[in-house]
Amino acid sequence: MAVPCPVSPEELAQRAHACHQTLLAANVRLTTPPVSRLRLVSITPTASKGDRVTSATVAFSFTVEPADCNAWGTIHGGCVFTLCNAAGKIATAVVAGGARNIVSTDLTTNYLAAVPHGATVSVEIECLRVTKSIGFLRGCIKDAQGALCYISVQNVSFDTNDTSK
Repeated sequence: MAVPCPVSPEELAQRAHACHQTLLAANVRLTTPPVSRLRLVSITPTASKGDRVTSATVAFSFTVEPADCNAWGTIHGGCVFTLCNAAGKIATAVVAGGARNIVSTDLTTNYLAAVPHGATVSVEIECLRVTKSIGFLRGCIKDAQGALCYISVQNVSFDTNDTSK
């Protein structure tokens, strides 16, 4: 459920874009291709406190290419993991303005249904809460019909100059 947002949509989108660019610059050759094809669809703040967004859902679209697939022609588990990892870091950057050096400390993915190459999926990550240096997230990947294909739970740590949290 969306809530009134004390931070402009433009600022939230800028945070997401900046983090995405940082990920692309820092990633190794194996993980950059799928991350570079994540397309931001929406940012929906789900809670706020004072002048801060305290939780938000960030949605992306992603089209599965043959290079993302395993021998059975469906998206490889490593690609799913990479997408959830990157999307979680971007969602953290949206909520924890000023977050940098975002590192996953725990990421669990569960595979519910296969997605074939050529399919376009929705990658939705909710940053549930951030503290001064830790973010708690959950997410999913859905097929074009909205069916759950993969779910994730993630914790991240980060550095920030913001001491107001």
